[in-house]
Amino acid sequence: MKMITFLFAALLFCVPAWALELDEAKDMGLVGEMPNGYLGLIAKTPEAVALVAEINVKRKSHYQGIANDQNTALENIEKIAGEKLVKKAQAEGHYYMNVSSSVLPLST
Repeated sequence: MKMITFLFAALLFCVPAWALELDEAKDMGLVGEMPNGYLGLIAKTPEAVALVAEINVKRKSHYQGIANDQNTALENIEKIAGEKLVKKAQAEGHYYMNVSSSVLPLST
């Protein structure tokens, strides 16, 4: 039983190493920022798909909280966040979607 507990604990410490981090995914050109405040998928790898889904759920929850606090529509917060995130992506040399573009791939 001790061996199973040890192996399980060791596995828990290793799992984060398997997960793709946001900055890493941006540096690798797998994901990019969109004007709606959410991540867009550039390369359809299983890790990137999972990361985009996870980050976008967290972002939407955060945006909704801000919208509720400010008594405004979610879309207003998404737009403001999108503008900031696209500007940051431009400055860092990451991929992003132009406001006038409707599809990925993103601009660099």
